[in-house]
Amino acid sequence: MDTKILEQLEEYFGEEFALVRHDLAALEALVKEKMQLLEQGLLQRTVNRQPNGYKGSSMACGCGGSMKFVQHRRRGIHTLFGWINIERAYYHCPDCQKSLFPYDVAGGLGTEQLSPGLAKACCLLAVDDSFEQVSRKIREVFGQKVSANTIERLTHQVGAVVLQQADEDLVSVRNNRDVPMARITPMRLYIAADGTTVHETDGWHESKIGVIYWQDERKARRSCYVGRFDNSGTFGWHLWFESCRCGLLQAEEVIFLGDGAAWIRNERRKHFGRSTFIIDWYHASSHIWDCGKTLFGEGTKATEKWVHQRLDLLWDGWTKKLLDDLKKQCKKYRGAKRQAISTLIHYVSTNEEQMRYDIFRKKGYDIGSGAVEGACKYVVGKRLKQSGMIWNRLGSSSILALRITWLNKRWEQLWQKKPLAA
Repeated sequence: MDTKILEQLEEYFGEEFALVRHDLAALEALVKEKMQLLEQGLLQRTVNRQPNGYKGSSMACGCGGSMKFVQHRRRGIHTLFGWINIERAYYHCPDCQKSLFPYDVAGGLGTEQLSPGLAKACCLLAVDDSFEQVSRKIREVFGQKVSANTIERLTHQVGAVVLQQADEDLVSVRNNRDVPMARITPMRLYIAADGTTVHETDGWHESKIGVIYWQDERKARRSCYVGRFDNSGTFGWHLWFESCRCGLLQAEEVIFLGDGAAWIRNERRKHFGRSTFIIDWYHASSHIWDCGKTLFGEGTKATEKWVHQRLDLLWDGWTKKLLDDLKKQCKKYRGAKRQAISTLIHYVSTNEEQMRYDIFRKKGYDIGSGAVEGACKYVVGKRLKQSGMIWNRLGSSSILALRITWLNKRWEQLWQKKPLAA
């Protein structure tokens, strides 16, 4: 800033500054307060020196008629620096009765009385915190009072824009039979999918989560997330779309990790046919543990011994030996115990080719789904499954969309599109 301006400010506020000059915290707070008043005044003066949407005495209307300039009308807007009033040009079409404030559209203003800057800050904090906590933090950081209800409506609006844009992008690609442009070209691309439940007003509902990850040129892991409250078919298309952006078609190897659920198998087959499908180790081993507990009880040494012997076979790729062993044991039991072994036999035999962990490890493949398990907790659970939270579908899907936009580092891209005015 120009030295002369600083000198003038120092002279103007000098007496007040002198009272707290030995207390840096108090001085810092006072300077912030004075600067905020200056910022508010500067913004107010500057914004109303502009035409603010004036396009002349008339402008074309979509109905084919002409919208007439009526007058400039005032609107109060809550900004990062406080409230300002904006005088905007108002147009009205006598034929179709449509009204328009061109400035509101061009300036990115929405239905709420928040400026884009303050709205952006509210949404950013809301990807991690409850609306009540965001309201408190906005007041603490910016000195602005924004209610939790306003923040909730705001996130619903902006999150809905994100969801709509994603749906429109996918529809366009499918209709035009295009493939999304790849942003990277990884050597090996991993895709993992799972689901986690969220408490909504009419019960618990599943959010499907996908994580796509790879190593960059520095061998650092990079990740991209997909999360939707959709049916498996729609989710599969969105996972494919995002995977294409991450180099699905360009990657030399594609590895798909999942728990073997029917919907995961179906979507992998439809969209990721050339991938190597791996039943992740955690879910495979959990089936053996479940069987062992039924046979010998929870937490017993017999269970631990039985389970580890079978896990060793599975780890080393001896699935046929494991199946032969299970079939022999099945003859020894009746009732629930026989059913438990039969269930395990069916699971292993169905997924035998996807459980060749000896081969997968030799090739250096990940065999665990830690990335997507972590995503269920980090992407969904951390925000949507806090104590006592019950969502409606608009709220849960909107917050999830905003959270993923932030985690995928597309925050600035979102706000450049002026989502409040959408």
